Amino acid sequence: MSIWSPAPAKNWESYYPLGSGRLGAMISGDTRENTIVLNDDRLFSAPRNHRVNPDAAAHAAKVRDLLFAGKVIEAEELAGPTMFPAPAKQANYEVLGQLKIRNRYVDYFEKPVNYRRTLDLDTALYTQEYTGRQDGHTFEAFTALEDHALYGHFTATNNVLALNFTLTRTEERYERVNRLDDHTILISGHSDGLHGRHFGIKLSVFAPSGFVTVYGNTIVVSEAHDCWFRVTSAVVPTSDPFYPDFAQQVPVTASTYADVKAKNITAYQALYQRTDFSLPDDPALAQLPTADRLARLKKGAETDPGLIVTLFNYGKYLLIASSEPGTHAANLQGIWNQDLTPVWGSKYTININTEMNYWLTGPLNYDAQEKPLVDLFLLAVDRGHDTARTMYGLAGSVIHHNLDIYGDGAPQSTTMSGTLWPMGGVWLANELWRHYQFSRDEKLLTRIYPAFKELAAFYNAFLVKDPDGYLAAAPSVSPENYYVVDGHYIASLSYGTTIDNSLLREFYGALIWMARHLGKDADLLIAWQKVLDRIRPTAIGPDGRIREYVHDYPEIDKGHRHFSPLYGLFPGDEFTTPELKAAARKFIDYRLKHGSGQTGWSLAWVINLFARLGDGEAAWQAINRMFTQSTQDNLLNSHPPFQIDGNFGFSNAIAEMIVQSTPTEITLFPALPAAWSTGHLTGVRTRAGVILDIAWANGYLTECTIHGDLPAAVPVHLAPQYLDPNKPNPLEKEGHDHG
Repeated sequence: MSIWSPAPAKNWESYYPLGSGRLGAMISGDTRENTIVLNDDRLFSAPRNHRVNPDAAAHAAKVRDLLFAGKVIEAEELAGPTMFPAPAKQANYEVLGQLKIRNRYVDYFEKPVNYRRTLDLDTALYTQEYTGRQDGHTFEAFTALEDHALYGHFTATNNVLALNFTLTRTEERYERVNRLDDHTILISGHSDGLHGRHFGIKLSVFAPSGFVTVYGNTIVVSEAHDCWFRVTSAVVPTSDPFYPDFAQQVPVTASTYADVKAKNITAYQALYQRTDFSLPDDPALAQLPTADRLARLKKGAETDPGLIVTLFNYGKYLLIASSEPGTHAANLQGIWNQDLTPVWGSKYTININTEMNYWLTGPLNYDAQEKPLVDLFLLAVDRGHDTARTMYGLAGSVIHHNLDIYGDGAPQSTTMSGTLWPMGGVWLANELWRHYQFSRDEKLLTRIYPAFKELAAFYNAFLVKDPDGYLAAAPSVSPENYYVVDGHYIASLSYGTTIDNSLLREFYGALIWMARHLGKDADLLIAWQKVLDRIRPTAIGPDGRIREYVHDYPEIDKGHRHFSPLYGLFPGDEFTTPELKAAARKFIDYRLKHGSGQTGWSLAWVINLFARLGDGEAAWQAINRMFTQSTQDNLLNSHPPFQIDGNFGFSNAIAEMIVQSTPTEITLFPALPAAWSTGHLTGVRTRAGVILDIAWANGYLTECTIHGDLPAAVPVHLAPQYLDPNKPNPLEKEGHDHG
């Protein structure tokens, strides 16, 4: 399965991505100058150190009291200057550099023929080939998971190779170039800021059949039939002496390249092939370039099952490429970024986006890929002690709505609707709790439990009795949304918002379960349970929708992109009654009617929400909309600009439509659309402790193989319409015909 194009990319948004978890590469495929944009997931600008407003602790309680008194305008006027961070922004992710490969034989007035560039999702290989009047070559590249290096191989198919390999960086933002030997150069510099991180990029080029010459930051290849190259990177904190961690490497030859390539394919496929999803593909459509298949949908074609399968698999590919053990968590753009100062910093927005990146790790069985998120969470909780103490005067730890690589969870920016949301750590914690339910990894539970306790120590004190007697987070917001006060003032600050309450209920419930399971902290259980019992329940407004705030305020953005009040439906599990589900459905329909779902990640959330409601047709329609509205020609998701969360959320949604589970039950085909009458999904993991292989044909279940020990008390639900009355029940074969 592949993504391919008959033409080079016109812009970075159409480049094809490679990644090792740490080293990222975006390849343009141009035949004149093939630009490869390089990233290292460690290269952030300098840390901002302590950013908490020094006046916050003295005024937080007053802001809360004003909110409780209904004086929202006064509360916001006080909160801005006293609680906004200074400086406002965290560190941002930076582009590492560019490798530009210029073809000296190219005819600038001739279009190449037989051109094709391909990203093979089955092998994680990029390939490119073309023929020109004077030249022609094939080019293959991959990033190795083992040594985090980019490898490439050129083969001349017409004439010989005449290539210039130039290492550079945006705006020439590097400081030194070193010739290390007759085929290797190193450029180095530091990221932005007084204490920016040092970086180095090393390029080695080998051409045994021709000539290799080094000139400055360029390596020239002449008269060669083949050449191979390797790119590696190093990043160290500025406090360390800069000795780039480049071990002596053997030259890349045909045999060493083939060996590394074979090992990498094996390692990659061991991860990629854990699950397999299939829908019947139209053979005629399968021959079309990827962009043409997208264009067909944008022109009104109803659907493209083969492209749906490709996008599902792309999510797996991108996760492996951007999140490996020992690397950093996938950020807003995974690891791919072309800018020195990207939009939103290309860091970690934890009021939905970062968590969405990792939803698929549970059902698709990617425990190792979740580990960088665990590392980020633990780092942020550790840093959050200082924020809790200096900003609120409280013990424990708190994390707001953004993080950078340094775990800085103090408020980010000066936008009221996002900045003063103190629940980011809880959402991250809940994501890891949910992953534990899939993995049953006791080591994970042991690692994260102390951090859960530190968060609870903060909220035990931070949550205070609101005017109705409930414990409420205050001040807080419903992420990035606004409402109207006094008929004219656009406000965000509030208390006891619906998402906060849902997050806290899940968090404290998980914490209590963990403590009992681990046999720890029996003396704290009563206090935690008291907090849990005093959180405001989810309410339904007079219009029949889930209420977002404590009060029914007039709305500003009726089609707001966030579905925060529906956290309890998905990714949470607490909307189980018909009344709450009906109110959630009204909420979704209202938002979509007024223009919501315009961003890729928002639409991915919608698909998951419809799946949880059991509406396969609505989920299917949203899937088709994802292709027409939020998918670029390289199938990366668009906010716009590019954000990777929608890709990951999409892959999870497919699994959610076919299998849903809790620790106590499994449901097959909870939201299977009629258009998917035949298909299979193998290797899908459940929270009931088993893995399923499922197949269906003509709308009927034909296979359900259960891997693992499913307790007899755990039912497997299947609606009667999915059982062929003329054939044996596949669930009876497995001993789980629970209806």
